[in-house]
Amino acid sequence: MIFLLLFYALSMEIKPDSSTVGDSLTLKIRGRLPDSISIILPDSFPDILVLNPIKKINDTLAIGKIVSFSTGSQDLKLKINEDTLKLSYFVKSVLTENKNLSPIWGPYGFFNWLYLLWLLIIPFGLGFYFFVKLKKKEEGLIEKEEISPKEEALKNLEFLMGKVNDWDWNKLYTSLSYISRRYMERKLNIPAVEATTSELIPLIKKGGYTPFFPLIKEFPEWDLIKFADEKSTPQEFENDVLLVKTAILEIEKEEERNDSFS
Repeated sequence: MIFLLLFYALSMEIKPDSSTVGDSLTLKIRGRLPDSISIILPDSFPDILVLNPIKKINDTLAIGKIVSFSTGSQDLKLKINEDTLKLSYFVKSVLTENKNLSPIWGPYGFFNWLYLLWLLIIPFGLGFYFFVKLKKKEEGLIEKEEISPKEEALKNLEFLMGKVNDWDWNKLYTSLSYISRRYMERKLNIPAVEATTSELIPLIKKGGYTPFFPLIKEFPEWDLIKFADEKSTPQEFENDVLLVKTAILEIEKEEERNDSFS
C-alpha cells in the first residue's frame, strides 16, 4: 500500500539542474496525473516562462520545456489542480561563463586589437538597426503618432496578415514582434522596441504591467523563429496574430474600465 501511494504521488524534476540564462530546460512531472492538467505558476512568472505546453505522455508522465531569465537559485512552483509541486535549480549568468576572451590589455601592456574590432562592430550594428527600421516603414507598416496605439497596431496586424504568402517566417515574426513592442512602447512609455526580450521581461514585471504578460510571454518563442530560423505554419502564425490582437483589445478594455471608475 505504501509503495502504491509513493508511486501515485506527484513529483517533478528538471534537466539539467544547472543552466545558463536563456537555456531551455526539460520539466518532467511523474505520478498519477488527472485527465486535465491545470498549470499555474504563482510566484515565478515571468522570470520563468513555459516554452512548450506541458503535455501528458501517459497517465503517470507529463513533459514540458521552460526557460529562465533570472540568475542564481530559482524556485519553481507548479500548481496542478489541488497539488503544489516545488523544486529549485541554479541559473548562471552568461557573463560568468569562460568564453576564452582575451583581456583588453595584454600581459605586456599592448593594446588588444580585438577590442578595436568591437568598437567598429558597434556603429555597424547601429547602422544596420536603423536600416532595418527604415525598411519596415517602406514595406507598409505605419508609424503615426497622431493615431492611437491601438488603431496603429490593429492596422499593422491587418496589413501583416496579407503578407503571409509573400514574406518568409523570419520577416513575418520580426514584424509581429515589432508591432507588439511598438504598441507597448507607446502605451507604457518604455524602450520596448530597442530592448531585448531578456531586458524587456524584467522591465514589464518591475512596472507591474500585468495585462501585458500575454504578449511578452510569446517573445522567447518568436525569437527562435527570428534568430534561429525556426519554422512556423500559416495556422500558427494566424493564431499568434490573433493572440496579439486579443491582448491589445483586452488591455484597452481594462483601461476603459479603470477610467470609468476613476
